[in-house]
Amino acid sequence: MKLVIVSDKILNEVLASPIYTETEIMFLNKGNRLTENAIKRLKKMSITSIYIEDGNDEMSLQEVLPTANKLSALKIMKELLEEIKSKNYVDDKKVYDIIKEILQNINLSENAVLLNNLAPNDDLSKLGVHSIDITILAAMVGNRKKYDEKKLLNLTVSALLHDIGKLFTSKNNHVDTAYNLVKKNVVFGATIYVSIRQLYEREDGQGPLGLIGENIYEFAKIINICNEYLEIINNEKGILPHMAIEKIAAEGAARFSADIYRDFVQSIYCYPNGLPVKLSNNLYGIVIMQNKDNPTRPIIAVRQDNNYNFCNLQEKLTLFISDVIL
Repeated sequence: MKLVIVSDKILNEVLASPIYTETEIMFLNKGNRLTENAIKRLKKMSITSIYIEDGNDEMSLQEVLPTANKLSALKIMKELLEEIKSKNYVDDKKVYDIIKEILQNINLSENAVLLNNLAPNDDLSKLGVHSIDITILAAMVGNRKKYDEKKLLNLTVSALLHDIGKLFTSKNNHVDTAYNLVKKNVVFGATIYVSIRQLYEREDGQGPLGLIGENIYEFAKIINICNEYLEIINNEKGILPHMAIEKIAAEGAARFSADIYRDFVQSIYCYPNGLPVKLSNNLYGIVIMQNKDNPTRPIIAVRQDNNYNFCNLQEKLTLFISDVIL
């Protein structure tokens, strides 16, 4: 199977991983051919990349969070968001139920992929999916930083609630609204609501609060870079992980902490399994496995004479990925 951008180029290709609606109904099943109408609907539902069959069975797909658990978390998340909107109060029990669902089922293997396989039905669902995806990414970074259980819990709660202010305003002050909502519940500690308040701070001090470097809480830095990554992936046409990371890197030290950027890149893996690539020796292949701690040097199934041979870029130091084939 291979990872592709949703576009007219994949007409009549065979889907390799199912797509679900938020109500747990299967929109497209594995094995279905992608019609013109299906591609249009996928685009409309903000499904930007999918896996299709390519005759290569060397790779098995692992999910960072299994779809069943993500759907379960989303159901509670929607209830939570509806309640926040009607009562102006954040139910801590629902929050911790969602976090428990995520942390107890997350796959932190370097070969697991965060799938874009849920189609939100409305803006509330879209906010819920985004919040859960940010939480998953933050958990991956927190694990990379070897956070203990309590610290990881506070980080992921901060990530889950960072955008709840958007229930009331679309303006930039939505973080202030979220900060005040979370602070009203005494169960949530200061590290949680302070991290939400500092979400858009920059290393160079040009953020809304003017905080610089070490004065910005670490959770806020992690959520900031996770949020930027997902915004790029979901809102820009034809963007895959390596491109999003390149765009983030272009902003450099002015916006993101060097340490947080490094941990983020080491957590995400810029060339996900299933990505079709061209190597510097002009051979073509598919990424089939990651090398832990070395995200730019994955293992490639290289296509030669209608056969696939393995190439471990961590061992073949003279080779590198020269292009991604879209």
